[in-house]
Amino acid sequence: MTHACSFTVSKTLQWGTLATRRSFFGLNCFRNCSVRSIRMENGNSYNLRGESSESRGALIVFEGLDRSGKTSQCSRLLSYLEGLGHSAELWRFPDRTTTVGQMVSAYLSNDLQLDDHTIHLLFSANRWEKRSMMEAKLRAGTTLLVDRYSYSGVAFSSAKGLDIGWCKAPEAGLLAPDLVLYLDIPPEVSC
Repeated sequence: MTHACSFTVSKTLQWGTLATRRSFFGLNCFRNCSVRSIRMENGNSYNLRGESSESRGALIVFEGLDRSGKTSQCSRLLSYLEGLGHSAELWRFPDRTTTVGQMVSAYLSNDLQLDDHTIHLLFSANRWEKRSMMEAKLRAGTTLLVDRYSYSGVAFSSAKGLDIGWCKAPEAGLLAPDLVLYLDIPPEVSC
């Protein structure tokens, strides 16, 4: 079972120090988090504990309020991992470079008006259109640091009054993160 870890901003800012003292890829630094395997399309399972003979990257998701430091922390972890010689990439959702992402971008910039149900499905479709590329990169050993993922989509849409079960449904089948870091700061601090 995977657990989301909650870190305060001050603890998260010490990420580099924490990771240098303990093994990141063994996840020894996250005592309250468990690691689970991820099932790929071909039915093979992979995990971070080295129990599979195949090496794969980790899917690490950063979540939190707007302006909580997700992008900054992703960038810091990316630099740290690259400094250790690990293959890693920073991804963001929505990915505004894709066809669906451009529609989401138009909505976010108020150039396009859409029903709440429609925009929720577009946000989900944006993650789905990147799923196979994410899987290929993970299989190749690249760690993906993701600034927002499906958790944000469900939270935003359900906060608008959409049924949470309905909001979760289109996310079923997306790659499950190995670790979710929730940057927990008060809303008044993030403004």
